[in-house]
Amino acid sequence: MYRVHTERLASRFYLCSLGVGVVGFGSFLFHMTLKHEAQLLDELPMIWVGTLLTWSMLDQTLFFGWRVNRLILPTVLLSLVVWITVTYVTNGDPVFHQVAYASIMTVSITHAIFIMVHPNAPLNVSDSSRRMRADARRLERQGTISFIVGFAIWNVDNIFCGRLRAARDVVGYPWAMLLEGHGWWHIFTGIGAYLLVLACEVITMSYMEHPDNFVMVYSMLPYLKRVKPYNPSHTLLRDFSAKKQPLQDAGTKKQN
Repeated sequence: MYRVHTERLASRFYLCSLGVGVVGFGSFLFHMTLKHEAQLLDELPMIWVGTLLTWSMLDQTLFFGWRVNRLILPTVLLSLVVWITVTYVTNGDPVFHQVAYASIMTVSITHAIFIMVHPNAPLNVSDSSRRMRADARRLERQGTISFIVGFAIWNVDNIFCGRLRAARDVVGYPWAMLLEGHGWWHIFTGIGAYLLVLACEVITMSYMEHPDNFVMVYSMLPYLKRVKPYNPSHTLLRDFSAKKQPLQDAGTKKQN
């Protein structure tokens, strides 16, 4: 949230950052209490934040700047997340939650990949847009790999729980903490969540403004840095429309 403020990013990313924090807080409460209510505070925000990221991505990029009713997408996604929430609270099926969350993230990541590889997408307009596209690809790839590694470790921990517990007893603490697979799951998914939110920031801010306005800073905690103020007359979609118009005019003349 600090970087959202200092780099003057879209206010929607305050909610994304807050949502990730709520997931972490809910997970902390669940592990401390093992109460069902705390588990819901851990799992339901995952659905809400995933849906918010999906909206943020699709809202700016779904139609490549075409004029559409901007209320359709949030209405559909809000209806979906309310249905998922009510259904999960009612049935408590963990498989339903996992499938719902995976489906939401698959839509977001698949669409992000599409707009990064599509030759006619706005992120192919200029050198700066291609630079930001490369940054987004890198972050998406690293975030996805981090999630996969965490998920793999979690499953190994579930399958070999007894053996790992015995191994922890042998080595003793503090080294036994290295064999806490569930802990590593939280670490890797936390890193993955941060990187995927950052990739969403890169793509969304490039579309909302212009890639010239930002650069990625790769440090221990990478972030999107603003280097130019927002200029309404200089946006990515304006550049995209200007580049697309001569091609459309040429096609019209050819048909005539």
